[in-house]
Amino acid sequence: MAQTEKNFSVLGDSISTFQGFSPWGADHYSPDLAAATGVATVEDTWWMQVIRALGGTFLSNLSIAGNTIVTAGKMGGFPPQRIRQLASEGKTPDHILLYAGLNDANFYIPPQVFQGEYALLLARLREAYPQVRVHCGTLLLGAVNGDQSSMRCFVERLTPYNDAIRAAVAQEDAHLVDLAALGVRYTALDAFHPTGQGMRQLAGLWLRAMGEEAGK
Repeated sequence: MAQTEKNFSVLGDSISTFQGFSPWGADHYSPDLAAATGVATVEDTWWMQVIRALGGTFLSNLSIAGNTIVTAGKMGGFPPQRIRQLASEGKTPDHILLYAGLNDANFYIPPQVFQGEYALLLARLREAYPQVRVHCGTLLLGAVNGDQSSMRCFVERLTPYNDAIRAAVAQEDAHLVDLAALGVRYTALDAFHPTGQGMRQLAGLWLRAMGEEAGK
């Protein structure tokens, strides 16, 4: 990353939330649940660990539990007013960490529809913030108790969605963070939500994949 300014904003679903940093009432992680999740403070989240490791400054997090990329449904999409809130106190993001799509796969959204709306979201982000670098993570499934072989059927279900993300990123000239290509899953509470250890693992995978992208 050659840019001097490193203001980071975050877009995603429950995996990327934390109480007091994501929209009120839309969070999955909070201090009250630390005993169960192992995620006690915002510093334990994957995205804040990535921002800190890159020497960045946190700007805004518009992640909402249950969110999908597609606009259909109550929790769907990233409307323009939400995109505008990625800026804060007169500052605009230099980098956006975008990690979303697991709910789309869970709801069986057609991959071609998913790809079109993912590309539209990237276009809207670029229109709102012309100089921003949008870093788009392909999708991973959590491994309960570290069992990498669990829920292989859902891992396979993610394949067309990850292909859709790769195609949309190429179309819109965004930055691919190909987590899925690393072939590693993070430790999770269930199929999706990282534990404290899983957050550290996911952050490490993001940094590794971002480094590989930067080295191309």
